[in-house]
Amino acid sequence: MDLLAIGIGLLAALSFAGSFVAQQHVAAAVPQERGRGLRLFLELARSPLWWAGAFGDGLGFALQAVALAFGSVVLVQPVLVTAMVFALPLAAWWNGRRIASADLAWAGLVVVGLAVFTVLGDSSKGSVSDAVQPWIWPGVTAFLVCGGLLVAGVLAKGSLKALAFGCLAGVMYGIIAPVTELVVEHLGQVGLFGLFRSWPVYALIVCMLVGTAWQQSAFHAGDLGASLPATQVLEPVVGVALGLWALDARLQAHGWAWPVLILAAAAMVVGTVQLARSAASTTRR
Repeated sequence: MDLLAIGIGLLAALSFAGSFVAQQHVAAAVPQERGRGLRLFLELARSPLWWAGAFGDGLGFALQAVALAFGSVVLVQPVLVTAMVFALPLAAWWNGRRIASADLAWAGLVVVGLAVFTVLGDSSKGSVSDAVQPWIWPGVTAFLVCGGLLVAGVLAKGSLKALAFGCLAGVMYGIIAPVTELVVEHLGQVGLFGLFRSWPVYALIVCMLVGTAWQQSAFHAGDLGASLPATQVLEPVVGVALGLWALDARLQAHGWAWPVLILAAAAMVVGTVQLARSAASTTRR
């Protein structure tokens, strides 16, 4: 079941990678004077390429949901960091350039870190329930963090604005994973129509819309080198943290395996940040 979750998670990461390359290209091309508030989305909606990216996002979310039906959020979320590994050749092809040897090394670091993490870590689902109580404090924390990032993004300019919006998108996308696990579990219990009588499906819709909106705003803010690493790192970190906190998921290891797991997670974070920076510098050329 874990291998199936990993395989489907990799397909989701590939879909997210294609969406990123397409949507970032369109959002970055919108002039600053036409990229404020709702005007930005009116401009984006005119582009067939942006809609193709939106379809890729939707497919990625659907595949992520299927992966979460077979595996824990603690397992699936780290797999999604490979989106930047898949984005590497896609962005290179799009921009007509060769992949730098340093980028290949960082991609290899991410893959090795993921392999070690999935082999040594024993992840399991916790109590997947739509009860509100376990989500009270995580929800309050997420609300305060997102509110602070939104205010900072509105008030800031340039790189700081891009960073704040990128962090906000990363937090929202991170929330999506554990909430999706709730939706999938509830769907199996009550069916499609019963699903809309519980809160997780509405929380999922809000998180998807808000995350997408602020990701496009981060793309358009200009400094992709500030926003993209923050989004790519915060998404799995927030997803895993909420899985452990709100869903009571488990990650187990024995003795010497714990330090190795920590090093593997650090390798994935460092490799993802470097790949995101490389993607940002490529886009600016």
